Amino acid sequence: MKRRHVIAAIFLLAGLLLGCLPVFYALHQARQQAIGDKYRELDDVALGLDRRVRNALVMLTRMHAEMSARGEAACSPAGIRHLQQVAARTQISIAALYLEDHRVVCSSSDPLMQQLVLGHASPKRADGIRVFSDARLPGVRDRSYAVLEKEGYALLVYPEGVIAPFVRADLSLGLFTPRNGLYSVRNGGVLDHWASSASTARASSRFLDADAGYLVVRHIMQGGDDGVIVATPIATIDARMARFGRWFIPAGIVIGLSVLASVLLLSRHQLSPRNQLLRALGKGHFYLLYQPLIDLHDGRCIGAEALLRWQYEQATVLLPDRFIPIAEESGLIQQITRQVLQLVEKDMSSFLRRMPTFRLAVNLAASDLQSEQTPGLLGEMLQNIGPGCGQFVVEATERALLEETSALSVLDAIRALGIELAIDDFGTGYSSLAYLATYPFDILKVDKSFTSTACTQAVTSQVAEHILDLAHTLGMQTLAEGIESTEQADFFRSRGVLYGQGYLFGRPMSAEALFQFVAADTRAYQPALHGQLPRGPVPSDTPPH
Repeated sequence: MKRRHVIAAIFLLAGLLLGCLPVFYALHQARQQAIGDKYRELDDVALGLDRRVRNALVMLTRMHAEMSARGEAACSPAGIRHLQQVAARTQISIAALYLEDHRVVCSSSDPLMQQLVLGHASPKRADGIRVFSDARLPGVRDRSYAVLEKEGYALLVYPEGVIAPFVRADLSLGLFTPRNGLYSVRNGGVLDHWASSASTARASSRFLDADAGYLVVRHIMQGGDDGVIVATPIATIDARMARFGRWFIPAGIVIGLSVLASVLLLSRHQLSPRNQLLRALGKGHFYLLYQPLIDLHDGRCIGAEALLRWQYEQATVLLPDRFIPIAEESGLIQQITRQVLQLVEKDMSSFLRRMPTFRLAVNLAASDLQSEQTPGLLGEMLQNIGPGCGQFVVEATERALLEETSALSVLDAIRALGIELAIDDFGTGYSSLAYLATYPFDILKVDKSFTSTACTQAVTSQVAEHILDLAHTLGMQTLAEGIESTEQADFFRSRGVLYGQGYLFGRPMSAEALFQFVAADTRAYQPALHGQLPRGPVPSDTPPH
């Protein structure tokens, strides 16, 4: 009997070990994976800061080259105008300056800047740039500026403005000089020894500061003159793993191998979001709807916007904001974009050959505008549909333009194909005016959030008019989206807006319904009429846009 008890105890202990050891191993592996994922996240932030700083340095070098080539006096009226143009093109500068003998001679903005006390400058970098890291205005004690200068031409910035878009509660950020380990700006719990040249030499590195309790990425920019620190507390990972362990270890002890076997069995039947997207691509579960685009001056339907939908289940349709971010993160966005363009070919080729002036807008994701493959995909679509068949427009949101250098080259290549460019959701993102000055847009779309308040007493009711004034000043075409009433349509038409889009004219519809809509010439809006106006055909199964 005693022996049987011993054997039973041994088997029980073996069962507990078999149940617990995989759990402990899984916890360890999960922690290592979480740390690796966190390092990659910190790397992405560091590279974003790197690009932001390099954009400012590139803009400074370009300003110096342009002014030198023009041969004009820096502080002449023409020179000051050029300084103002430079300041408008960069997203982080307050003003463009011209310096002589460590003083500001003229600037693109307030003459008060000529009183700026520059202080000490760093030694010249390999590219000829010097940095004044503690410039101040007389009488303003609580505000310092940074000045980047090359042979007299300079940009004035708030040091903290460089890192502002990346600030989060769980991140500590800093910009430093590798040669001396001194910070020019920092935010959060950044420690001095992370930037010290003695700690990791002048090289990029990842390390765990166990004493301080931080995961740290130390990134040295190209050329070695500037560095970035991005750090996050390791406690966030440890706390998450501890909560996980308190629940999972007892469950593993009690259920043991049965739970593990069940988990393995169930996991084989589960699909990750990426696999679901791949299956949807393979089985043709994506389709397009088309929302009419109306000429506000005569009520004709002169185009449409192609809107992507995913038939997720028999009675469930997903909109792009649900799956495009997943596609971008999982690297499938180019496959989806390729299928969208193939759907355009399938739906619209015959129609566009009969209606060569019909405008068709296609939305591109942020990742599309960072990919050099995108112009090739659009060119292939144009070739397959036929030269001169349709007038195409590519729409981009402000979020898609954060990678300034790569986005600009892709947009230029798209425009070279004869495709017009429109900026969507204007006024709802970051540094909108800088985007308009930097990118070659043809069309500005007034966001529906501004359209809905344009004819009301809301605080934001004047925003639409200011946006339209700006677009007209820049010589851009205008389109108001989200129009739902004749009052809104009349308002935008009276202010020179060319095109309108919204439920007043027609909801998103199938290609066949769009063809009928255009053929019937149903004037969804006629400026000469008032009162209740007819709407375009709306299929009963059309999901809301």
